[in-house]
Amino acid sequence: MPRLVGKKNNSALYGGLGLLVIGLGCVALEYFGVVDFIPNFGKEIKTQDASISQPVKTNRSSN
Repeated sequence: MPRLVGKKNNSALYGGLGLLVIGLGCVALEYFGVVDFIPNFGKEIKTQDASISQPVKTNRSSN
């Protein structure tokens, strides 16, 4: 059985990995538009422009 007395703690490694995970999570939230700290960053959502819409065909009865 290994001896654990005198074993160094890896808190710096765990802290660095934790900060990396938090940073990646923040970037993902910004990319998908959950938060908007950086303007024009992330996925573009295609919206339909009303000025480009097709004309509507109407049925008019001739009397």
